[in-house]
Amino acid sequence: MKYIFILGHNPKLSIAEILAVLPQATIIEETASFLIVENKEFDGAEMLRRLGGTVKLGEIIGTQISKKVTVEHLKEIKAKTKLNFGLSYYDCKPDNLGMEIKKELKDSGVSCRLVTGKDQALSSVIVAKNKCEEFLILGKKWLGKTCAVQEFEDYSLRDYGRPRRDLKSGMMPPKLAKIMINLAQAPAGATILDPFCGSGTVLQEGLLLGHEMIGSDNSDKAISDTKSNLEWLRVNSRLEVINAKIYKTDVRQIAKTVGKVDAIVTEPYLGPALRGKEKIHEIKRIIEELSELYETAFSEFRKVLNYHGRIVIIFPAFRIGSETLELPILEKIKKLGFTQVNKEKLIYSRPGQAVWRQIYVYQA
Repeated sequence: MKYIFILGHNPKLSIAEILAVLPQATIIEETASFLIVENKEFDGAEMLRRLGGTVKLGEIIGTQISKKVTVEHLKEIKAKTKLNFGLSYYDCKPDNLGMEIKKELKDSGVSCRLVTGKDQALSSVIVAKNKCEEFLILGKKWLGKTCAVQEFEDYSLRDYGRPRRDLKSGMMPPKLAKIMINLAQAPAGATILDPFCGSGTVLQEGLLLGHEMIGSDNSDKAISDTKSNLEWLRVNSRLEVINAKIYKTDVRQIAKTVGKVDAIVTEPYLGPALRGKEKIHEIKRIIEELSELYETAFSEFRKVLNYHGRIVIIFPAFRIGSETLELPILEKIKKLGFTQVNKEKLIYSRPGQAVWRQIYVYQA
């Protein structure tokens, strides 16, 4: 079965996640907009709920753009009222196919509405709210049909609807937390540690994926925020039990508190909030302090991580003009016995950000 994944804002990261979840998949075509793979059959809606970096998921229904195939698919749908359908174009320009399909359907007695948007691809919001049967035109080469779109309302609720949010120390988006957990490739029900748990985003997403979670932080506020947010999650989700343990401890002492774990997924302290006017020597001082923290953390991780377990961790990358300054500790981590799994840089960023999140995957 050929499946289409419409990628998020950070396509390399989205693809890395997909291949971590579907390691047996064969890549058919890869662009900055979409990924087509061959894989054994799975439930599309269930798969998309598992992924954080994929916007839409669909199935290939043709190797050429065909009005006939599209019309036949739409005629098979038994709409209770008017049939809503739409076309999204990726890596190609829109054409008049939508209007041609609409005319043929109406001539056949099918009451229908062509759903359009301001962009050449329909957003997940438009597809969901219009209950739209969406067809994907991919590079004028592949014809696909959407089977699921990202649950944007659920993500928004878990991001902005929680009782505790710490804007000062920074917030990890739930989608990114889910991506990182998937990159860990931990087995179902694995024990995952976040030793910089903050307000509990990684714990939250891990619990929803069925893992046992352990969170720790050296901040009283972080511990309080995490407990409040996980209780909110219990009340507002399908989870009957919150299978998580929370400890107040410094990462430098984590091995004295936590037993063995299957994976570590975390965003450590990324440094103080920047004003945007810092000199290079100021950034280098921050990098020196952070390097010491990260090195010590990896030394502790070595003591608690099971053999072959993975660490998925964010390093800050500081943007100063056209220059990027990173933590110079990769060789030191290697000497501690960890192997870097990701072969290319995985960046999570937005335009204009002074500090990029650079994701590393290590294996013990």
